[in-house]
Amino acid sequence: MNQEEILKILEKEAMENPHAVWAQHRLAIAYLNFGKLQEAKETFKKVLKLDPFHLEAMINLGVIFAREGDLEEAKKAFTFTLKFYPRSYEAWNNLGLIEFQLGNLEEAEKCYQKALEINPQNPSAYVNLSTVLIGLERYDEAIEVLKKALEIAPTMATIYNNLAVAHFYKGERELAKTYLQKAKDLRYPVNPQFEKLLYETENT
Repeated sequence: MNQEEILKILEKEAMENPHAVWAQHRLAIAYLNFGKLQEAKETFKKVLKLDPFHLEAMINLGVIFAREGDLEEAKKAFTFTLKFYPRSYEAWNNLGLIEFQLGNLEEAEKCYQKALEINPQNPSAYVNLSTVLIGLERYDEAIEVLKKALEIAPTMATIYNNLAVAHFYKGERELAKTYLQKAKDLRYPVNPQFEKLLYETENT
């Protein structure tokens, strides 16, 4: 069954069940998964009219705003979600991503710390936090955070990439090379400019 056929079935289902949250939500998720952001946005809004406290719809609206590049609206969406769901890992982690993109590194750090309080076993928040700490030039803290992530996800390539970056800025070039190679072995698309800088530094 192709994308068009799936959407026709779900659109028919939503039309026949206009007041059913599940029908509207299934359609909204399908739109989002197929990259139809405007349709997804409008359908998630329908979900929230039927159920104003629908957590997934709240978060996905924020995700859509972020994908569209409307970071301020995304921030509003995740902040609003947290008023009702202060223990939502997804909302805190996504808000951290938005704050980081807006250049608010200290705020991003707070968001990731909150996300990790809620779910300390999710390596993505550790990686995100490490990116912020590197941006704040707190390299030792970033490395400690990444070591925790490695305990949870030893084959997560992004961890090794960020370790390479942190060690590079600490002046520990050999460790940086080792971690960067590990990231490449795990098929991480390393930044060619960073790789060039690492080896150019070696030869100076």
